[in-house]
Parts: sequence; C-alpha cells; structure tokens
Amino acid sequence: MALLVAMTEHLGHLGSWPTYILQNLFLDHITPTNTSRLRMVISFMYGNDVPLEMAYDFCNACGGYTGASARFVIEQTAEWYSQWQRSKVGRHIAEYYNMLFRTFYWINGSLLNQQELALPEVKSMEFGIDATTHPHKIRRRLEEMRPTEEPTTC
Repeated sequence: MALLVAMTEHLGHLGSWPTYILQNLFLDHITPTNTSRLRMVISFMYGNDVPLEMAYDFCNACGGYTGASARFVIEQTAEWYSQWQRSKVGRHIAEYYNMLFRTFYWINGSLLNQQELALPEVKSMEFGIDATTHPHKIRRRLEEMRPTEEPTTC
C-alpha cells in the first residue's frame, strides 16, 4: 500500500517514531469507550501536519480496522482535527511529539504560540520497534501494508 510509503516519507522511517505511537497504532484495540490512546496518535499526526485522510487511513490500516471500528476512527479523527483547527484561544489542547524538533509540544489555538514546549521534558524515551512492542505482530502488519515491489526493511 502506498500509504505506508507516503507516511514514512512525511514523518521519517518507523525506527525514528516514538515507540508509544507504534504500540498505540499496531497493538492497542481502539474502542469508543477508550479513546485516550487514539487521541495520542491523532495529536501526533495533527501536530506533525499529516493530512486528515492520511491520518485516519493509516490508523485503520495499522490496526486492521474495518466496518464500525474503521468508521469510528474516521469520525473521531475528523472531529478532533476540526476542533483543533477551529480553536482560536484554546491552550494546551493536546500534547504531541514533534518529529522535526524531537521534543514534545502543545497543540494550541491558532492565536497562541504553536511552538510551546510541553514541560517537563521527557528524559528518556524509546523509539522504533523493539522487544516490548511485540515486533512480530507489527512486522506482520507492515508486510501486509507494503507494496509488493518494496524491500522489507523498516
């Protein structure tokens, strides 16, 4: 699927992504009663300027969601993107890891500072796929998402 290629071109290779994002994308099952992990992923996508459709398509592909679950991810992602884009003076709407500056920032309303660091800063953080992320599950899902002509490295 060209979606994986487009996402890694936009945000960098998966080895540079925070491990908690990969865990939330690939391992956790999203439900309407537990949206906190989805919100972490969506704020990561929004803060790093991932287009709306790419964000929800990627979440659905990584989680293997179809039917009602996929519709829920689409609707919830669209709702958050819309709320965050319309916000003028909302402060500390959501925290996200900025891939360009390699630190945490706040999503703030459009009239406020968009480069406000989220403090206190995390001292150590894991990146990429490691033993704690069930690498076999993630790699299997990635293989399903890859175009057939692409090499299998992450």
